[in-house]
Amino acid sequence: MLHPMDPLKIQADTAAEPTVQVVERAAAWMAHLESDDADEKDHADFRRWCAEHPSHALAIQRMGGLSRRTEIERETLRLLFTRPSTRRCNGAVGLVLFALLMTGGGWFLRQLPAVQVRFADERAPIGEIRSVVLPDGSRMVLASNSAADIDMGSGRRNVRLLRGDLLADVAKGQATRFRVETADGVAEALGTSFTVRKDERATLVTVVSSQVRVCPNVDGNGLGCETLSPGERVRLADGIVTRLPAIVPADATAWVEGWLPANGKPLVEVLDELNRWRESPIRFDRAALRDLRVSGIFPLRDSDSVLANLVRAQPIIIDAANTRSPTISRKPK
Repeated sequence: MLHPMDPLKIQADTAAEPTVQVVERAAAWMAHLESDDADEKDHADFRRWCAEHPSHALAIQRMGGLSRRTEIERETLRLLFTRPSTRRCNGAVGLVLFALLMTGGGWFLRQLPAVQVRFADERAPIGEIRSVVLPDGSRMVLASNSAADIDMGSGRRNVRLLRGDLLADVAKGQATRFRVETADGVAEALGTSFTVRKDERATLVTVVSSQVRVCPNVDGNGLGCETLSPGERVRLADGIVTRLPAIVPADATAWVEGWLPANGKPLVEVLDELNRWRESPIRFDRAALRDLRVSGIFPLRDSDSVLANLVRAQPIIIDAANTRSPTISRKPK
């Protein structure tokens, strides 16, 4: 039987970023294998789990594997997962992650976007909106499944959006400019209100009122920056700021009230937006639906009724065999 301290020979694909769920599962595996409860079957199951997807192996590799745990980490894991409790594999995972972050090997964890999201200063769960009054009097609103860190004080007014959508209503009369940063760049308020969206590929900035200066990286020299006015928006990715078609400013903040406006919007984009607000995704074939467009104002937190209306207006059908994750397909001609 493989000993928990034996080196892990894992080939990790660095392009496969682990999700929050994968990081939590990896931490649970490491904790269990460090305990006295793990048997030969557990080790075999662990190896199979690592081989199921490159992100699984990458999460383990970034945590340092089982062979590189310090004595403090090993003892912490053993205590957490040998303590009698019917819920020890649920609530303990967060403690395990915290314990690993506090020790030397935690550096690997801290580099994972999924871990940064889990320990963010502010988070909005899926299907909910969170409004936060910041220390400078500004208001930050987070959309469904969004997370942000806040850094204010000592001449700083910085928010780092880790994932999802954010509306910033910036308080005036401050000496320091208000900044929203992402991995793709920074949006600096020259006035009051703007939105920022961060997904896996890029950052989207839209101005609601006044002006915002957008730069493709936080530490740049100002080259490539753009100044935006109400309704204007840009995409930040790969060190480049790309201007997008302007929109009605109110449309950029409709999600704050739980609405999705669409005026000839591609159906696949509407479905993407609805999925941001669902625990279980709507499944669909993008290629089959790519030429369909829809118009209307849709409730983001009642996607089932949206789907029912779309079926009546579009040449699509819904397979609701799995009620949690319905599948949409095109009607046969």
